Amino acid sequence: MSCGHPHAVACVQIHSWMWIYLDDELEPESAHEVVHHLEECPPCADAFSAEIIIRTRIRQSRETVQTPEGLYTRIFTQIQQTISDE
Repeated sequence: MSCGHPHAVACVQIHSWMWIYLDDELEPESAHEVVHHLEECPPCADAFSAEIIIRTRIRQSRETVQTPEGLYTRIFTQIQQTISDE
């Protein structure tokens, strides 16, 4: 994705950092570049805002939706089997 305007860091690079940035795991210098980019690029800022809203709604739904008993154990077991099969 690109807004069509030149930036110090291209929109496509900012989007590739989105999840790392939102997880607060991006290097400080790169995080600063993301913040600067979002301040000058409304389309990227809108995309980030949408992802934040989605993440918030997912977290909220986890609090209100009951998962079937044993689901976490089955998922964890499946992951372990997949890892050991590799």
